[in-house]
Amino acid sequence: MKILPVFLPQRGCKNRCIFCSQGAVTGFEEPPSFDELDELVRSYSKTTDTFEIAFYGGSFTALDESEQIRYLRWARRYVQLGVCDGIRLSTRPDEIDESRARFLKECGVKFVELGVQSFDNEVLRLNNRGYTREDVLKACEILSRFEIDFGVHLMVGLMGDEAAKDILSAWQTTKVGAKTCRIHPTLVLKGSTLETIYRRGEYVPLNLHTAIDICSDMTAILESQHVRVIRLGLYVPTELLKNIVAGSYHPRFGELVRTRLVEKLYNFLNASSVVHTERESSWVSKLNVGKSKGERLGFVVNGRFVVWQDALERYAEEISKEVVLCSKR
Repeated sequence: MKILPVFLPQRGCKNRCIFCSQGAVTGFEEPPSFDELDELVRSYSKTTDTFEIAFYGGSFTALDESEQIRYLRWARRYVQLGVCDGIRLSTRPDEIDESRARFLKECGVKFVELGVQSFDNEVLRLNNRGYTREDVLKACEILSRFEIDFGVHLMVGLMGDEAAKDILSAWQTTKVGAKTCRIHPTLVLKGSTLETIYRRGEYVPLNLHTAIDICSDMTAILESQHVRVIRLGLYVPTELLKNIVAGSYHPRFGELVRTRLVEKLYNFLNASSVVHTERESSWVSKLNVGKSKGERLGFVVNGRFVVWQDALERYAEEISKEVVLCSKR
């Protein structure tokens, strides 16, 4: 499903996370007017037949209810006219409760993206998220109860973070009912509190290789449990790349992660070749392994075909054993 993003930069956010600098990566400092939004829909609807309107960049459910109603009424008109297929929005886990969930359901919201970032309480505290793991679990339970589909946004390389915590966050995401997940490495952005901390020498961002390695394991875990990873890496317009001070940014980060995952599964299975469709060609083209085109993605192991999903499940189980061992040391 294609998404028409409507950015409401930091609207509804009751505190400033240390890594946040919305304007630096979106180019938006103020929300667009409704006239501008109407023009946006007209232009976008000419390029695609199906899309959803998505309110991003802030904590939508923390806005004044009157403001929420104005935005949702505007978007719902296009749904009723058949111009778009639905409405989604992003918000903080601690801004979801029963009354808000009921309100979203009544307003026709199809999907909520929760800015979780981590399930580790210490990581959440150090990054000034302002909520706890328990708040996240409660929000997921409420959305599930009200039959509102939701996704989870995770970040790697946050202050106080480590690979084992990221892996555990991925596993937790598979257990709370999330349908999708977005993952991106922490970037040091101009104007953020993290920039100040970084320039004092108190924060070291992940290098690109490590970020790819962690995200490939997280992707294996999530997709082994049928949670779709719909985005890897942060999209930053070319003209705003100058606002990235440090961090693991690459314009094809998602492709690099997928390539690394194919390589990991190939080695884990001791496979003789990778079988791929046209869709996965970019993932395997640079790998120095046996490869061939086929009708579905998988591996040839001892003359037998192992489908991608089976390979993911076996590898994810192995990762979980390693994390459990590390946590006991």
